Amino acid sequence: MRLHKEQVEKLSRTIVETLKAKDLVVLKTDERKVLERIEAAILDDLRAEDALDREVEQMLQGHSGAIDTQKIDYRKMFSMIKNRLAKERGLVL
Repeated sequence: MRLHKEQVEKLSRTIVETLKAKDLVVLKTDERKVLERIEAAILDDLRAEDALDREVEQMLQGHSGAIDTQKIDYRKMFSMIKNRLAKERGLVL
């Protein structure tokens, strides 16, 4: 995960504070509950992306010989596969 829990908490607070300051939302429940839901959504998304990264790594490891012999750009191939799988699974990266 690229973000630490503390960073996610700060991001969540910033989102809520900005939306409230611009009068874009009116909270109908305790702000802490809203923050927890936002944090959970962000963390779930980050975990899903991490799992996708691991899956792509495993796929590419199975083809490491071909990647080496054909001089394929590993990062480019990784990105292409990751984007394709994300699109197929409806994930927003």
